[in-house]
Amino acid sequence: MLIEELFMNGTMIMGPSRSDPSREVGVLAPSVLAGFADRRATELERFNWIAGTWSYENIVPSTRVSPAYRDSGTLRFALDGGWVCTVADGGTRTRWITFDPLSGQWFYVLTGTSFGLLRSSGGWTDAGISFSGPMMMIGLEREWRMTWITMSLDAFKFVNEERVASGEWTYIDEWRFSRLSPST
Repeated sequence: MLIEELFMNGTMIMGPSRSDPSREVGVLAPSVLAGFADRRATELERFNWIAGTWSYENIVPSTRVSPAYRDSGTLRFALDGGWVCTVADGGTRTRWITFDPLSGQWFYVLTGTSFGLLRSSGGWTDAGISFSGPMMMIGLEREWRMTWITMSLDAFKFVNEERVASGEWTYIDEWRFSRLSPST
């Protein structure tokens, strides 16, 4: 059981409640919290290069019932509060990617017209990072893989794939990014 295991392995101990310090509740052990923010910040430095404004091209292949197409635009990224965020024209930030120091895993989150929590237990390699997990894409449930590939400090792409019934990964589309301006 979760709570039992967290107490047994020392992750949680009894301590004062944040809302009422006179009450004893389960809290994260200080030894677990020590270095938490530093480890997250260190890992997120791997994404420092992404801050700034990027042009993108979304390339979608044809299917049996639809033609191939391309879309393009701009997207701004920022690092904020332990997250890689997209930044809308009005300044609203949407959290996309973070690192969990407790599990040692990266997470990619979508909470708009599509919903998903993709994880990367393998983390960064020389070329990039791959996330996978369940995705609800505009009402359709899929097992998703998103692989980010850095080509240079000024170019990257991510490739989306879905797992089909045979268990193999099938290409969905690709997003190519070119830097327009660095973060200010």
